[in-house]
Amino acid sequence: MGVQVEYAGPAAIVVLDWPEQRNALGPDESREVTSAIEAAITPDVCGLVLTGNGAFCAGGNLKGAVGRADMDPDERRRLVYSAYQGLVRALIACPVPTVAAIDGPAIGMGFDLALACDCRFVGPGGWCQQGWGRVGLVPGTGGELLLRLKAPDALWQLLEHQPRLDAAAAHALHLAEPVDSGTARDRAVERVSRLEAMSREALEAYVDLHRADLRALLDDHLARAVGHQVSLLGSPSFAERVARTLK
Repeated sequence: MGVQVEYAGPAAIVVLDWPEQRNALGPDESREVTSAIEAAITPDVCGLVLTGNGAFCAGGNLKGAVGRADMDPDERRRLVYSAYQGLVRALIACPVPTVAAIDGPAIGMGFDLALACDCRFVGPGGWCQQGWGRVGLVPGTGGELLLRLKAPDALWQLLEHQPRLDAAAAHALHLAEPVDSGTARDRAVERVSRLEAMSREALEAYVDLHRADLRALLDDHLARAVGHQVSLLGSPSFAERVARTLK
């Protein structure tokens, strides 16, 4: 069990493979996925597909976060910065197009990871949820910025209702493309295969242009997010909210 790297033609496929925990990520798992993303990009790869076995990613490991309630705030800040935010940085630093293939739930941090990709496909069994607000947290992995750049008016609606965004709802918000038949994974691989005709050099140029605004804003935003998150993780109400959510 653990993250897997597979190849299909010019596509590198990074598969989160912790089905027993719905691909919820703790610090160690986050670092494993970061390493997999970095190692997956060979000279022959023209795109990276991020997906999961079963769930796409059910978010961060909330039980682990509660268990670290007494951690020194500075240590916790370093942990969030290096492990969790490091994964988002790896996706945004990836030199080739990144495609999220969502064939199961993408919640909280999982939603952030999908939003960090250049494009997203949602299959018939896939759905997304903001998630962070339910447990009294902010998106510590950049989700507020990532959402704002793609759907500027969506945040407060998602916070108020915490809806499950299926393929149609995500498409209506301009957050993803629906897959009516087959899997999001197959459609993501198909996109990468078709993009191969442009050449790796051209694709890297498009990536540089497409992510320029995000990269310019990212470091400051993540620094603000980790400051808020560390404070909220230390709140006495956090453990109670997690307990209610996990019932």
